Amino acid sequence: MDAQPAVLSTVNSGVDSCEPLHKAGRALRAGWSHTNPGEEEHEHFAALWAAMEFRVQDGNWDVVLGPFRSTDDNGDLVPRAVKDMAPAVLEAWAAYAPETTHPLVRARLHHLLWEARHGTRPIEHLRSAVHSYRTGACTLLTKAEDHQEAPANPPEPGAAETFEVELARLRAADALVLAHGLAATTRRPECTDIVGEMIALGHAALDWKTPLPDVLTRMTAPLVASKDNWSAVHALLERAADEYRGEGQFHYRVEFLEELRRMVRTDDERRDVNERIHRARMELADSSTGLRKLLALEDAARHARDSGLTDALDEVRRTQQKIGRDEMSMDTIRTPVPLPPGYLEAASAAIDAAHSMEHALHFIATTPPTMSDSAALPSGLLSLPTVYINPNGPVVTRTVGSGSTGGEGFFFRQHVFALDVHGLVVEAQLDRVRDRFRPTAEDLVPFFASPEHAPETRILGLARAFEAFWEGDVDTALALALPRLEGTLRRRLQAADIAVITHAKGETIGRVQQLGSLLDKLDELGFPEPWPLVLRTVLGNAEGQMNLRNNVLHDLVDTPSRHRAALVLQLALAVIFLGEEPPARTGPADSGTRMPMTWNAAADQHLPFPMPDPRAHHFVTQYADMHDIVAGLTVPSGIPQSAATVLHTARELLRHSYFCYEFSTVALLHALIAMEIVLRAKIPDSGTKPLHALIKQGKESGLLTERQTEFLHDGRKLRNRIAHGRRAHSVMPPHWGAGMLTTSFTLISEVWAAQPTPPATTDTYEGTGI
Repeated sequence: MDAQPAVLSTVNSGVDSCEPLHKAGRALRAGWSHTNPGEEEHEHFAALWAAMEFRVQDGNWDVVLGPFRSTDDNGDLVPRAVKDMAPAVLEAWAAYAPETTHPLVRARLHHLLWEARHGTRPIEHLRSAVHSYRTGACTLLTKAEDHQEAPANPPEPGAAETFEVELARLRAADALVLAHGLAATTRRPECTDIVGEMIALGHAALDWKTPLPDVLTRMTAPLVASKDNWSAVHALLERAADEYRGEGQFHYRVEFLEELRRMVRTDDERRDVNERIHRARMELADSSTGLRKLLALEDAARHARDSGLTDALDEVRRTQQKIGRDEMSMDTIRTPVPLPPGYLEAASAAIDAAHSMEHALHFIATTPPTMSDSAALPSGLLSLPTVYINPNGPVVTRTVGSGSTGGEGFFFRQHVFALDVHGLVVEAQLDRVRDRFRPTAEDLVPFFASPEHAPETRILGLARAFEAFWEGDVDTALALALPRLEGTLRRRLQAADIAVITHAKGETIGRVQQLGSLLDKLDELGFPEPWPLVLRTVLGNAEGQMNLRNNVLHDLVDTPSRHRAALVLQLALAVIFLGEEPPARTGPADSGTRMPMTWNAAADQHLPFPMPDPRAHHFVTQYADMHDIVAGLTVPSGIPQSAATVLHTARELLRHSYFCYEFSTVALLHALIAMEIVLRAKIPDSGTKPLHALIKQGKESGLLTERQTEFLHDGRKLRNRIAHGRRAHSVMPPHWGAGMLTTSFTLISEVWAAQPTPPATTDTYEGTGI
């Protein structure tokens, strides 16, 4: 394969300034866009553009740019490794690597060819890559010096000229690090010379008028990794630690000292360096304020503890405890979440339908919130590092990295959000109980104490908690309700013959198990889902849980919101009444006020007659209201009979979600089935092609618009996650389900009426061999 002059000219266009690879990639992409697919120049532009887009990720070279990624079975894009590139691409790299005069481009091509072990002597590619990286570093440093000395007056720090000089020096350091990595891995003899060049660059960086410690930090870690370099690196790190100790530089000093600690040989030397690190961390904390100061002290405490510096750890503790809450500069960020129209009114209507106070409270006790059981992190959602702080210390209680919890952290946040929304419902319902029945503690105690596990002597405090809640005294309500909730749960476990005590062992005395242990036994108790999850999320203190019990009873938070107090009161009722028979009806029979059947382990052995799902009462008051919700869902005329039947079923599923709330999601999935039927009828030779292939073909033929394609891909991914067991059914309110079904019905009608159009002439990745 021969290099094409136009392609080679583009590659070498930035050689005079030794432009970075992303700029070379931009020029190659432009050349690729202006050539015709299938032409040799087009293929070469594509191959070299791909080479410029490779990045090191977790020690591997992967291409991350969309056109050069491969697709999995679901049609989703995934990164592609060097070894997976087409042979024609490797041949193109091999043709241009010796021809280009751009040292960094030449180094990149030879480096990738070495990674692919291309050719009969791959070691020659490694040797050329090392040589080119060193040449590129030398060129960049020369350009930086020439650029800095060119003006009559030196540029001001922060000016554009200074930025160009700093960028060139950083890129030079990166080039030397890559050269060192290749040479050290294969024990090349020039590795010693590269180490000398890196050490010389490090000392030069300390002499620059404009400090640039990042040049050193890029090079010290790979140098310290080998004991052969310690004698040369030791002096550089000592000098760097002394140089960077001013305002805004303490974190660099800590980094250089920590590298120095890796090279010490005796315990005395190690303790001396540890004490210097501690002083540097404390200086960093002293120069900081607010959250930055707290985090710096946390790092200092961790270092002192791990290094055995007892006095230093005590110093950190004293300094940290003097930080006032007002110094933390913490702001509350509120995100308004609009509730569906009539959301709280429907919740209150369920209380109006109750024929007595006892029946209303039993309804609240046995109506669970809707909790997601999927831990999937939505595609594209940004996950940021998070720090959890107890301001009573102040102390950091937990640090969560951006990728440490993944979907699980999002899963927990979903739970808390769902419970907060549910708490608003319970708050409205409890207020409606107050307004309608005006109960006193004396009215509540006989009802609360009816089960055997709720003795009147203990339940009186819970009745007073309800009174305090209705009077607006949230603190008193929680202080009374939380201990009664725990006590009732313990007595239920005892009644079920589940252990709630731990016997003495050795010098450890026996004890009655506390709330955390009780929550772990909820599954043994037989509470139906989602109640065990709800109780753990509201009361537990594990990651992602509200921890209301500890926070309130240990005075670790300000007064919680009233809707969270309502959640605690509902849980207290649930622990009392789950599995208990509802109160006997005393009023006349009326089908409009029938309440949902409560959970009962024995009764669940037989399928009961369909009853309204309690969650539906948050949005509608009777089954007839569901007719209005689905009235606009008209099956499009003219579509295949099989698709029309499926759409009719989808509409009926949504209507009957009044009895089974999860039907709303099943309805949406049925609409997707109808969509696939219509696509197969409209697309020639559809055969048994999978849905993602049909969508792709529909878009390419002009049958589907961009908007329709995006909607179908989103629906396809949801269907796959459910079908393959990666998530169970989600749920949605009837009005939301009707909106999504309306979109599906409209889309099916549009696609059935559409006519495919000849594909427009567009850029394509076909024929690149990549």
